[in-house]
Amino acid sequence: MIEGFGKTYGMTGWRLGYAHGPRAVIEEMTKLQQFTFVCAPSVVQYAGIAAMDFDVSGIVADYRRKRDLVVAGLRDRFEFAVPGGAFYLFPKCPWGTGTEFVTEAVRHNLLIIPGGVFSSKDTHFRISYAATDETLARGIEILNRLAKR
Repeated sequence: MIEGFGKTYGMTGWRLGYAHGPRAVIEEMTKLQQFTFVCAPSVVQYAGIAAMDFDVSGIVADYRRKRDLVVAGLRDRFEFAVPGGAFYLFPKCPWGTGTEFVTEAVRHNLLIIPGGVFSSKDTHFRISYAATDETLARGIEILNRLAKR
């Protein structure tokens, strides 16, 4: 199993993680690692050790609350699965392609990402709810207005 510190401990961009599993698999992974890249900087490794003792339950609860806010605000006009982790929602576009819908959202000063970046189909878009409640409320209002088009 491969684990990471990025989303779990808010250390995104530091690229720190670890793997655990059967000895034979880990030994093969070690061979690959030794010849493809060097280890994470020591300061990042120390930060990872400290992070393991940090209680993230408050942060997780806040993201769950933000997710629920966005889900409640968009569920009447958009089709999506409620995410169980991370801080993204991946709704289906109510009209046009993902690129067309995102282009229109950007015209209204709302930055979302077309789903074609993450999939071979350009039918969805990605929303991050790692934002202030005020920003989320404004985004929900814009998306609902655009969905009526």
